[in-house]
Amino acid sequence: MRIIVNGERRPALESESAGLDAGASLERAGAALFREGRLVTGVALDGADVTGQDREAWAARTDVAELRLATQTPRELLAGSLRVSREWLPPLRAELSGCAGRFRMGEDAGAIESLLRVVEGLRLLFSGAGQIQRLAAGLGGTVALGLPAGLLDDFHAQVPRLLDEIIQAQERRDWILLADLLEYDVVERLAQWEETVDTLLGALA
Repeated sequence: MRIIVNGERRPALESESAGLDAGASLERAGAALFREGRLVTGVALDGADVTGQDREAWAARTDVAELRLATQTPRELLAGSLRVSREWLPPLRAELSGCAGRFRMGEDAGAIESLLRVVEGLRLLFSGAGQIQRLAAGLGGTVALGLPAGLLDDFHAQVPRLLDEIIQAQERRDWILLADLLEYDVVERLAQWEETVDTLLGALA
């Protein structure tokens, strides 16, 4: 089985994986790359991308001619996660503004549809923030990056509370409170998160 890492053939990894099935070969190669300070971020078997979710379908295969791996260092992965998080902010802000405006104008049906998109966006942002927090911790935390302790904690702690308040206001049909939460509390948290992301990106540059 040929093993290609970031476009480069790795004969040493091929030798270590000789005779193994695809799943065991991936584990062996992943462990070796981890010792080099790299994390596997993408896997393709014979040109077809695969994921951990369908691992049962491919892990036992012994007919694979090529295992192709994409890898990143933890710093590269953190920087990529930060950039993705940064890209999510403008469309989420736009959705927030439109949603709050619809609630204030009494357009309940359209506002609730928009609110579902806002909540999903906040959950995605929260999930991304959790990954960023874990990656930063793996690099020694924000202090090791020359930044204040707890830089990431506030946003990660506040979003679940905000989501609860939004859902409670919706259940009570308190549209004015809901609009206020979106226009003020959520927007303020997003501004703080944007500042945090930019600070981290600057530290990694």
